[in-house]
This record gives sequence, structure tokens and C-alpha cells, in this order.
Amino acid sequence: MKHLRFRRPVLFLAGLWFVLYRDHSGLLRVGLLAALLHECGHVAAWAAMTKSLPVLSFSVRGIGLDTSAALLSRRQTFLLALAGPLTNFVLCAAVLCAMQLSASYWGYFFAAANLATGLFNLLPLGDLDGRRMLQCLLP
Repeated sequence: MKHLRFRRPVLFLAGLWFVLYRDHSGLLRVGLLAALLHECGHVAAWAAMTKSLPVLSFSVRGIGLDTSAALLSRRQTFLLALAGPLTNFVLCAAVLCAMQLSASYWGYFFAAANLATGLFNLLPLGDLDGRRMLQCLLP
């Protein structure tokens, strides 16, 4: 497998550093971790389907996979879009199950951040996963 390649990370990373520097509560870090794990779900699905690693693009809207070079079927595109939210829902369920043994506020924050990230990305708007999934289902 090739290494991950990044496009335009400097401005994105500078903004991310500033926001994290100003996050005194730590809640933003939990939300960003949920978003990062969401993207890891997409990367894992991409790697399983294409046997290569994708190009990641950084922008003001966040991190995205550059899928323009790939020839994916509608089913593969649907599964690729589903992988991110599914990762968030599995993590949310796993953390909530683990919270039955030892509860903590951070565990609940992490579960809530994953649930919110997964649900938000299922909206059929803009560049979100829900729109891609809906496009694959429609003729």
C-alpha cells in the first residue's frame, strides 16, 4: 500500500491548532476525535475496496476523500459513504456498553459526539454522506 497523501493541509492545521489551543473544556477535542474516527472508517472502507490508500483533502469544511480517480460501482460508493456513520454508531454503542461497567462524563461525551457525528453525516445535504447514499439509491 502507498502512503496517505494530503492536499492543502497547512491552513487547515493552523486553524485546528488555534481552535484546540483555545479549547479549555476539552469537549471540542472529543468532537474532533469522533470526526477523525469517522474519516478513519471511510479510509478503511476505501482501502478494503481498492487495495490502496486515498488522497485526503483538507478544507474549511473539513477532511474529505478524493474519490475522483476511482471507478467505484454504486454499491461500493454507497458502502464507502455508509462506513463513516457506521463507524460512529458502532463506537457509540461500544462506549455505552462499556459505560455499564465504569461510567464517566468523558465516556458519555464521546458517545454523544459519535452519535451526533453519525446522525449529522446521514443528512442528505451538500457533501455529506447521506446525500451520496441517497444518490446511489435513486435511479
